[in-house]
Amino acid sequence: MPVTLRQLRYFQALVEHGSFSRAAESVHVSQPALSLQIRELESALGGPLVERESRGVLLTPLGREAHEQTLRILDETLLLETMEQRLEAGPLKVAVGIVSTLAPYLLSGILERLRDSSPRVELDILEAPGQELVSRLLAGRLDAAIASLPLGMLELPERELFEDRFLLAGRTERLASIRRTLGDTPRPAELARADIGPLLALADGHCLADQVLGACRMWRMQQVRRGASSLATLSRLVASGAGLTLLPESAALCERAASPGLSFLRLAAPEPSRRIGLTHRVAAHGQRWIDVLADAAASAGQELAQEAQEAIGS
Repeated sequence: MPVTLRQLRYFQALVEHGSFSRAAESVHVSQPALSLQIRELESALGGPLVERESRGVLLTPLGREAHEQTLRILDETLLLETMEQRLEAGPLKVAVGIVSTLAPYLLSGILERLRDSSPRVELDILEAPGQELVSRLLAGRLDAAIASLPLGMLELPERELFEDRFLLAGRTERLASIRRTLGDTPRPAELARADIGPLLALADGHCLADQVLGACRMWRMQQVRRGASSLATLSRLVASGAGLTLLPESAALCERAASPGLSFLRLAAPEPSRRIGLTHRVAAHGQRWIDVLADAAASAGQELAQEAQEAIGS
């Protein structure tokens, strides 16, 4: 016969109050009902737990041992039953990775939105390339990651957050020349054929570099230069006149503020872009913090895109 939590709670009440009548009253059942549960517990454990005396009940040796275990079990049960309340009181610490070509621009917006979240979520942040984030997720060293989709892995559920469109970035005078030749919204293929200089991209290992080269796949390969380790470095190279590149909207205004010589030009529809999403381990499925984090990241990303569209044009 299995031991039940009801039996343990009744047993604890009996030990605490020292009599069947007072114990039954404390748990709001009749004395016969409580006595029945104690007898069933004794049957399951293989012996008597208490001895009746004139002054109440006395624990047997088996009863003392069972009572120690009962206290541990009821304490752990209480932790489970109050988990939701403790999450609300928080904070809940979550290890989250953000792809390095997005973290500097998105993180402050996420943290701002999480300050008053319910449940309260506190992030332990790792900034790294997408491949490293996936490896750490699969190894259990991260709870979730914000990265480019799709990953296409059954072990990592995905949720799309926002679209991050690419802008042609270059020095102001160079982009003005392109406008005069190709119009305000050139196509990547037109840029590749126009012989307007090298295309700069991030070094190997950055998924954004592969996305940019995919969008500009007709660019003369001898005119493609890879090697920058960050969008900040790439932006400064472009602002100095070293070439052109594609920058995501999420980074555009921040990098333009840091490099005054940097300008942007939208490309013709369908504009090249990357899909940013939240992915997490299957074990976290259904936990409330995922929704809270996803909502914060989606809102912050959409705000970055909206600001870029208002400043640069949509």
